[in-house]
Amino acid sequence: MRNLSIRLKETIHIACAADNAYVQHATVMLCSLFENNKSNQVHIHFFSANFSQTNIEIIESLVQSYQQKFDFYGLDESIFKDCYVSNHVSYATYYRIVIPNLVQSITPKILYLDTDVIICKDLLPLWQTELENSLIAAANEPSLANNARLEIPKEYDYFNAGILLINVIEWVSSGITATLFSFIKKHQNALTFWDQDALNANLYNQRKKLSPVWNQQGAFFELSKDALLEIYPGEELAEAIKNPAIVHFTGSSKPWEYLNFHPFKYLYYQFLDQTVFKGYRPNANVGVKFKYLLIKILGKKTYSQIFKLLGK
Repeated sequence: MRNLSIRLKETIHIACAADNAYVQHATVMLCSLFENNKSNQVHIHFFSANFSQTNIEIIESLVQSYQQKFDFYGLDESIFKDCYVSNHVSYATYYRIVIPNLVQSITPKILYLDTDVIICKDLLPLWQTELENSLIAAANEPSLANNARLEIPKEYDYFNAGILLINVIEWVSSGITATLFSFIKKHQNALTFWDQDALNANLYNQRKKLSPVWNQQGAFFELSKDALLEIYPGEELAEAIKNPAIVHFTGSSKPWEYLNFHPFKYLYYQFLDQTVFKGYRPNANVGVKFKYLLIKILGKKTYSQIFKLLGK
């Protein structure tokens, strides 16, 4: 009789966080994840301070429909009272900094994903990235302007915190959550990019660099190629633009808005129509529709230049 060796599947632990306003976008992200990771075993850890019971059930039902595991963690929003927010961002952006402390008894590492992303490929290679002594792994942000503002040495790059592979054990043992809260409280007026600034200011030398393929950002389609090549290797950049593993809709303009022109916007609706929110499309009045047509015809840059000259 032959001995059959059975290889147990490795569980990918995913953390995501949102408030009630982002439940639709969270379901789209999760749907894209499950559709492109059908051979993987996934455990979703969902964090929120104000999610309604209805929204919890929407997320849980989606996860269970793919025979995956789900846990919800209710947070006390008062612990974020000293955290600065502005523009399109809410306290939910800070939820990620408490996640490692809450999952330390479950997993030694966790993959944090923003809810404004689309997963396009198998996440197992990302999950299996060796962190070694690094606290996190993250991809560069396409900007050179943040180091001086945060007093980060020039030899280090500023990273985007929307996709983070976190070394839970090292994070907790180093007391990183307390360090970040202390920094945020002390530097409220200096936080242009909220918790992402705090993460960079404290972990710039404890970060493993990820390929931009794992975090294709909106600026890839707005900045010049020369500017991008100052941040990313040419081959990795080309692959990230054409064939990303994760599309990240960074910035204030989002694919669920009428006046969004991201080239991968269609993916959002492709996966949305596989969720309970199927059929949603943004409304727009005649003026907004006319503006959309002008931008499509002229391009965003030319449109902006013309209306700047007109003083509008």
